[in-house]
Amino acid sequence: MEDENEVSQELLVYVDQLRPFQGARSTKRPYRDRDELDDAERTLEAAGIQFTGLQYRGNQDPPDCEAIIEGVRCGIEVTELAHERALRASIKATRAKEGFVRYHEWTREEFLTELRERIAEKDSPTDLKDGPYERYLLVIWTGEMHLTQEVIRAYLDGITFPSSLITDAFISLDYHPGSDNPYPAIPLDIVGKALTE
Repeated sequence: MEDENEVSQELLVYVDQLRPFQGARSTKRPYRDRDELDDAERTLEAAGIQFTGLQYRGNQDPPDCEAIIEGVRCGIEVTELAHERALRASIKATRAKEGFVRYHEWTREEFLTELRERIAEKDSPTDLKDGPYERYLLVIWTGEMHLTQEVIRAYLDGITFPSSLITDAFISLDYHPGSDNPYPAIPLDIVGKALTE
């Protein structure tokens, strides 16, 4: 009986620290580490990429995770795309138990600008550890309400993203009930900078 009580208490602690909007994301570091590992795993599975040995690298980031893909060691960096002002306002309103959760309606231009900035930042880490990697994957997780599969695919139509380090990138979405894949991963068209210059 003590084991059940211990598990119940651990579950309550875990649930209590979750953010209740824009995707149930963890607010405490140890749980966020688990979120990032789960994001990497779900994205690889949704993209149909066969992998083994997926692990979280802890304090040895970047990259956040690594795995063996097609027989080579690959780095996997995970980041979240969220509208920061709306997120902060929602956190404040929820904690004060007043007001309402705010959601941002992304324009195509805003979305693409944010993606380009995020890719550029993750493509040039100042302290990449344990490289080089044969492939370097970027997972951009989002739980933004208005960024549905349909909207994202339309926004990405005809768009390429130059990179030097990143070989593959995906926008990984929060749970989508009724979808062929409950956690969709939308590939980004990554082009090596040497090919675009």
